[in-house]
Amino acid sequence: MKNFAKTASTLLFSVVISFGASVALADNLNLLVVMTDDQGRWALQDYDPRINTPNLAYLASKGVRFDQAIAPTPVCSAARASFLTGKTASQHGVHDFLSDKDSTSKTWLDGELLISEVLANEGYRVGLFGKWHASTEGWKPVRGYDRWLTYDEREVGWINQYQHSGTVHFSLDGEAITHTGVQARFLSEEAIRFIDEDKDAPFAAFVNFVEPHFPFSGLPERLVEPYRVIASDIVAAGDTSSMFTRSSDPADSTEHIEKLAQYLAAVSLVDEQVGRLMDALTGRGLLEDTLIVFTSDHGHLTGQYGLYGKANATRPQNFYQQSINIPLVVYGPERHVSPGQVRNDFVNLYDLFPTLLEIVGAEDALNQYSGPGKSLVPLLSGQRLLRFRDFQISEMGNARMIHDGRWKLVQYYARAHEEPPEEVWFDLVHPMGERKPVQPPSVAQQSYLRNALTDFFQQHEVEGKSGRFIWDLPKHNAMEPWRGGEN
Repeated sequence: MKNFAKTASTLLFSVVISFGASVALADNLNLLVVMTDDQGRWALQDYDPRINTPNLAYLASKGVRFDQAIAPTPVCSAARASFLTGKTASQHGVHDFLSDKDSTSKTWLDGELLISEVLANEGYRVGLFGKWHASTEGWKPVRGYDRWLTYDEREVGWINQYQHSGTVHFSLDGEAITHTGVQARFLSEEAIRFIDEDKDAPFAAFVNFVEPHFPFSGLPERLVEPYRVIASDIVAAGDTSSMFTRSSDPADSTEHIEKLAQYLAAVSLVDEQVGRLMDALTGRGLLEDTLIVFTSDHGHLTGQYGLYGKANATRPQNFYQQSINIPLVVYGPERHVSPGQVRNDFVNLYDLFPTLLEIVGAEDALNQYSGPGKSLVPLLSGQRLLRFRDFQISEMGNARMIHDGRWKLVQYYARAHEEPPEEVWFDLVHPMGERKPVQPPSVAQQSYLRNALTDFFQQHEVEGKSGRFIWDLPKHNAMEPWRGGEN
């Protein structure tokens, strides 16, 4: 009788799985998402042939390259939270990078449905390898993940996780471990080990490298040395803009060359890891059953306008194209991806949330989704869409940005709620780029963009989480740009 009950229970479980995750399991599609940290779109071979990223160039040539992808918020924690939830910062409430030491909340993303939870419900084994940084106390495993390999700040400072080589402290499923070596290789190896663990369920591996994030040191010399020769040709030293820098960045061209060479060496190191992961999938006969996404959390200024960093490289925060533009490449079996495409549709990092939901058949989660993301499935399949999205929109704290490919409007909200926002305009085809603001366009064009930005956030902001009232929200860290240095 006990054996009969056990058998019946097993059969019932199998039926639930077969119906609840039928698309994912029937298609046998694996997911590999590779996310870099602080990588501008410009820092790829496809956009500058002097940058050595042959594996990513191969993925792009055999998949889909999105040339107009941006970050929803050009800073780490906020952008990653948007990727994980498919929502804006003004919906999930994370507007800046999170500090375990200085954050005044431990409940970031509580109550939000994460992509990991959706995939787990669809029958996937879900693993995180590398940077999390979307909540505080990141060493604690988060819901939906079967494997949790990220950084452990309990015994070391925050900067330890960004060491490209040396001894790095990790949390493996909540247990403290260390690894000495080149950490990008370690993360690749651990992801491959996870792939090998269970052949009965599809895997979803999120490999989040810290490269090419600061510090600009410690990269393999074999990768750095070739870039020192050409660094000043890629981005020359001596640039400037009308925005104030938040730090004493080097004016010395020698320092600039070294920073840029280290940065680009980190990009090439990641490319090597992508090649290793592809080889591992090929050797196991899994490559043609795996959807691969390569992207970054946001862009990066590495000497452009004389700045080093992203949105928080300046005060107030900037939305330079180099800060918001991200690489996005999707490769996969032809039943999902029509190869060889270069798309210029306006897409956003949070579009990946509904895209993955649709691909794996998570209909219930897709029906409940309330973010601004649009599924990229029609674009991946090669459809020609007349109007996928008319504007690019990004935000950070009290600042919001919209552009239509030509005119860019940045609004800075005042702490006094009754005051109208300060407005700054840029012309993206101006020969000086965004070095200086320009006079506003026609009144009609101003109203067009201003109304579109207002309408967007009226739909996609939540009371108690909106960046318009950022001073009333929990503090993220001690360096929030909108607080003017206050404690």
